[in-house]
Amino acid sequence: MVHSAPSMPVDAYDVNGPLPEWVRRAPRSCADPRAVARALRPVIEAGAAESERQGRLCDATARALCGSGLFGVLVPAELGGMECDATTLIDVIEELSYADGSVGWVTLATTFCIAGAASWLGPQAITAMFDDDNGFICAGQVARNGVAERVHGGWRVRGRFHFGSGSQLASWFLGAFVHHRKGEPVLDEQGRPEVVWFYAPRENIYLDPSSWHVAGLRATASHDFEFVDQVLHDDFVMLPARRARRGGPGLDLGVSLGHVAFSLGVGTRILDELAVLAASKRREGRATLIDQATFQRDFGMHRASMDAARAYVRKVFDDWFADASRNGTASLETRAAARLAACWGTKVSVEVGQWAYLAAGTDGLRTDETSVLQRCFRDLQASAVHRHVDDNVLVEAAGVLLGVPAPDLVL
Repeated sequence: MVHSAPSMPVDAYDVNGPLPEWVRRAPRSCADPRAVARALRPVIEAGAAESERQGRLCDATARALCGSGLFGVLVPAELGGMECDATTLIDVIEELSYADGSVGWVTLATTFCIAGAASWLGPQAITAMFDDDNGFICAGQVARNGVAERVHGGWRVRGRFHFGSGSQLASWFLGAFVHHRKGEPVLDEQGRPEVVWFYAPRENIYLDPSSWHVAGLRATASHDFEFVDQVLHDDFVMLPARRARRGGPGLDLGVSLGHVAFSLGVGTRILDELAVLAASKRREGRATLIDQATFQRDFGMHRASMDAARAYVRKVFDDWFADASRNGTASLETRAAARLAACWGTKVSVEVGQWAYLAAGTDGLRTDETSVLQRCFRDLQASAVHRHVDDNVLVEAAGVLLGVPAPDLVL
C-alpha cells in the first residue's frame, strides 16, 4: 500500500525524483573489479569538486560508477552478482576511496545494504529488487527509530532515519523498527524490545532535501529519510532471519570491512598529497618541507603505520572469509579480531590525516574545492565517529579476545 509523502519544498535537484534508467539497470558484475575500480579514478577525480558543491555524486561520476558493475561485488552469484572475497572487496573500496572518499563511502554503504537484502529477503522482495525494472541499489540506516505493527497482509511501518548514504542512487531503503502491539513495545525473552529490519521501495520513502549540510563526506547524499506510513509484506523483513542465507562466505562479511577500507584509501591519499606538496612547501627562513629531517622522520613513520594497517586488515578479514568458507559463518572470535583491526586501522588513518593536515600548514586550511588534502582530512574526521569503528566496538572486541565477552554479544 503506497502513501503519499508529505508536501515539502525541495531544491533545484529533486532528491525525491524518480531514478533514471541507467541507475535502475546498473549491471551486477564485471570481469576484474580491481581493474575497473582503478580505471574509474580519472573520471572520479575530474568530478570530485563538482560533487562536493552539489552534495551528491555528479552525473559523470554517478554514471561511471553505476555502469561499472561494482555495485554487484556482494550480490550472490545466483542473482547475477560477483560474491567477491574479502581482499577484493577491500581493494575495490580502498581504490575508490583513494580517488574520492565520497565515492568509496557511497559504494561501501550501498553494497552492504544490497548484501543484506540479497542474503535474507523473501521471494517477493527478491523478484522486485533483482528481476523487475525497479533497480537493486539500496541505502539505509539501522538505528531503532521506526515503529512496526502486525496487520493483515504483513507489517505496518513508519519512522524517520538519518544518514541514508547513497540515497541518490537507491531504489530501496533499509530501516530498523521496534515491534509494537496495541501501542506498546513487544519485549523478547531478555526483556528487550523486539526489533525488525525492513526494506521499502523508493516511492514509499521521503528524503529530506535540507538534511545534508556537513563538513566531510559532502558528496554522499546521506539525507535523512522517512518510511511514510505503509504496509510491507513479510518477504521484505531482513532480521530476524526467517530463511537460510543466500550466497557464499562473502555474504557473511560485516560492513566494518568497508569502513576500514575507506579509511585506508583516504589515509593513503592524504599522505601522497602531502608528499607532493612537501617538495615546494617552504616557510620564510626555513628549508623546503621535504628537506627537513623531522618531516622525513614523521612521514616515514606514518607511511609505515599505513602500510602495516593495510596488511593487518587484509589478513584478519581474509581469516573471516576463510572461517565462513569452512563453517558457513565465522566464529565470534574471528569476528572480534577483524572488528578490532577495523577500529585500529581507522584510528591509524585518522591520526595520519591529522598529522598531514598540520604538516601542510595553511595549505590545508583554506576552503578550496580543488584541495584534495583538505577534503581527505574532512572525510577522515567524518568517518571516525561512525558506530561501526568507535571505541565501544573496540571494547566489545577486546572483551572477546580476553575471554570475557558481553552476554549475547553480536559482532
